[in-house]
Amino acid sequence: MRYMKTSAITIRLDPDLELLVARMAKCTGRSRSEVVRDAVRRQLALTQFEDLRHRIMPLAEARGYLTDEDIFRDVRQSRGRQQNSTVPERNLADFAL
Repeated sequence: MRYMKTSAITIRLDPDLELLVARMAKCTGRSRSEVVRDAVRRQLALTQFEDLRHRIMPLAEARGYLTDEDIFRDVRQSRGRQQNSTVPERNLADFAL
């Protein structure tokens, strides 16, 4: 674990959530603070991802990407082409929106 300057905040948890945090801490051998910090980091990352996805959707739709499966299909096709030595390798810039 790395040590860094930290600040303390106070949050209120309902009893069920407090119990879940305590159980997770015990099961993973981490402190309750570590469990909560990890949960906050993950939630913030998810919120950032959802915001980015919302902002980029109009651009993706204009390029024909309407579902996640559309993107996965093109990634699979690209990987297949990379494995075939007769087709030049493409990089992620080829799929830039």
